[in-house]
Amino acid sequence: MSDAAPQPGEDVRALPAFERVQTRFDPDPGRDSGRRRWIALLVALALAGGAATAWWLWPTEPGTGDVLVRLVETADAFSPELATTQPDVAREFVYGALGWDVAPPDLPSLTVVGVGIPSIGTVRPTESAQPAEVQVPTYRYEGADGERAVVYAYDYILLDRVRSAFDLPDATYAVLSEPTPVDTRVVDGRFVVTWRRRAMIFSAVTADEAVAERIRQTVAS
Repeated sequence: MSDAAPQPGEDVRALPAFERVQTRFDPDPGRDSGRRRWIALLVALALAGGAATAWWLWPTEPGTGDVLVRLVETADAFSPELATTQPDVAREFVYGALGWDVAPPDLPSLTVVGVGIPSIGTVRPTESAQPAEVQVPTYRYEGADGERAVVYAYDYILLDRVRSAFDLPDATYAVLSEPTPVDTRVVDGRFVVTWRRRAMIFSAVTADEAVAERIRQTVAS
């Protein structure tokens, strides 16, 4: 188990990363209401567009210190430690390895085929400490027509522990604070969909834009 893994007794709400997502300030409530109506309209238009979303509509966020970059770099080489199509089996594997109670998300037209706990980099908690591997639950998904996606799970405790080495982009934090907490972007030529379920964050990495769009629509609903 990585030294960067969260401890069950920690209070997630007291962590800086959690506050960055949960707390937003808008001095003009009327402006916020109008902005949300525009967001709702834009979301509706985006859903109508479906898988035809153009490459240039997906924002990019380069940077070597970006967690999303680390996930993309790991995705192509990821090899599951356990082959399984059973979500409950994958959940038990993660719990046994890290003590995290995390189930693989249900994704459209995709089936989980394996699970593992790869390293996405190293972090040094203090200057005197030895570098520690940062490991996260990771699932491989496949579709009937050869579609593929790799999904990572992590939380705010982990983000705070690794922040000295790499962190989520500020733009992603901002989107995760919205009523529909789903962020989409292109990173190093891969589509990345990141969404939040309470204190848990998932990031799906795929080379297929249509797959990414279906995932985005599903997790946004």
